[in-house]
Amino acid sequence: MKVSVCGCGWLGLPLAENLVSRGDTVRGSKRDVAEAAALGDRGIEGFVFDLANSEKTSPAFFDSDAVIVNIAPGRKTVNGEAFARLMKGWLERLATKSKCNLLFISTTSVYGEPTGTVTERTVPVPQTESGKAHLTIEKAVQQYFGERATILRLSGLIGEDRHPAKFLAGRQLADGDQPVNLIHREDVIAAIKNILDLGVWGEMLHLSAQDNPARASYYCWSAGKLGLEKPVFEPGGQDAKVIDATSTLEKLGLVLKYPSPYDML
Repeated sequence: MKVSVCGCGWLGLPLAENLVSRGDTVRGSKRDVAEAAALGDRGIEGFVFDLANSEKTSPAFFDSDAVIVNIAPGRKTVNGEAFARLMKGWLERLATKSKCNLLFISTTSVYGEPTGTVTERTVPVPQTESGKAHLTIEKAVQQYFGERATILRLSGLIGEDRHPAKFLAGRQLADGDQPVNLIHREDVIAAIKNILDLGVWGEMLHLSAQDNPARASYYCWSAGKLGLEKPVFEPGGQDAKVIDATSTLEKLGLVLKYPSPYDML
């Protein structure tokens, strides 16, 4: 299978390497010329892709069976409207030039802050700039690609070198009873491979671990495990959203390697 990974960062690079290891032909992108060239050392054909200058990217990058779009607005300065506008323009051009299937990596922040259980059919009401931008892009993906596209919304991403407890250590925080919605990078990669292998297109999916402990309990435990100062939480938030990914897991035939955040350290 030929797969293009648009955005070889913290998630995209290990995904691309995993696909290479199983024999797929993989193309990957970076914004920097030298970093794109360095992908070749990992068996990935490197291309330069910058959303602001997307028309300069070689058409060969998109000559694949599937394109995985894994780019997001910057964490520090989110200009959601500008990001969404650039993405919409690029997606429209791509849809007319390529017959590829498309997997868009989105976020469960599109749901906003509902209470109780959230399924794949819950109506999104985003509150943040990032959530609003991602929902706008999701609509563009569906408009331009239709049944050739699947959207995968991810809960908080976690991995061996990335754990939110590191950023919460020693802080005074609210909503200690709020449920935690996290998903491990390895489970995301496994889900993406199943989407590709099973041809799961035209779907709206989301991922989260099946256990949702309270923030106070989980992050104090995590801080202890990591040798960090424990955060202090005020009570509240017990009715906040819980992402239920049962339908997605069944559709993909996926058993999570890390079904609980307590398994992720």
